[in-house]
Amino acid sequence: MNEPRSRFRSAARACTLLLLMSAFPAIPSAQETAAPPPAAPPPAAQPEISGDHRLVLFENFISDAALVRSTWLEARADYADYGNGGHDTTTQAIVAFSLADKVELGGSFGYLDRERSEDQTIFGERLGSDVSNNGFSDVNVYGKFVFKPGKRPWAAGFLIKFPTADEKELLGSGAADYELFVGNRRPGTRATWIWNAAVRFNGDPDFSGGGSGQTSAAAAGGLIMKLSYSWAFLAEARYETRRYDGDDNYFALMPSVDFRPTENIALRLGAAFGLTDGAPNVDYTFGFVFHM
Repeated sequence: MNEPRSRFRSAARACTLLLLMSAFPAIPSAQETAAPPPAAPPPAAQPEISGDHRLVLFENFISDAALVRSTWLEARADYADYGNGGHDTTTQAIVAFSLADKVELGGSFGYLDRERSEDQTIFGERLGSDVSNNGFSDVNVYGKFVFKPGKRPWAAGFLIKFPTADEKELLGSGAADYELFVGNRRPGTRATWIWNAAVRFNGDPDFSGGGSGQTSAAAAGGLIMKLSYSWAFLAEARYETRRYDGDDNYFALMPSVDFRPTENIALRLGAAFGLTDGAPNVDYTFGFVFHM
């Protein structure tokens, strides 16, 4: 009697064990459950330096083949030292607007304080006495068209100088000037090369003693180098033949820095060093920019 019971109990235990094993699936090992780590995302591509980064000299600023994204508003102060007590102190506003991704319009206007010593030259006139005057400066208006967009864009444009400054105070020539220019840009993520060329038709000064207006030619180039997200180093050079009889050619080199504490604000500081008598010995520039 005991043997059948023992066999029955053994069979019951075996059945119970089989039921438990089927009810609870095998627990996988830690190596089997651990998911492979996700692949690291590829590094984000750095954007190229856009038209919201510009050279500082006004003629080089407007001749850039790139466009501002939307709007550029700059308040600028300049101090140009001509030596022997001669200097120009200028406060001005520079504005620029882009239209339809191919056109940029803008200009500048401001206030000028001018001092010159006897025997220095203005508009081709050699002064017989010291000059110390101030007032509104000339107004410049420009426009340009990007006729070849792409990785190495080309643009062409014009500048008109309206003679709003008082020529009797020698703050301006009293005549309108016209300029045609062409520019090219080779953009990059860390550095961008820029160059331009221009021809300018300078009117005869509207006062006695001034030199005749000449047709001047200019060539310029520059570099914008990103040092970090906020900092950029700029270097530029510009050469222009004389604008008036009795004047000298203009040639200057300008290093500067561009600091951007936020996406829409830039602080720009530079100094242009003159290499000819037609350029200031040194021209210090500070600009506060808001752009959109």
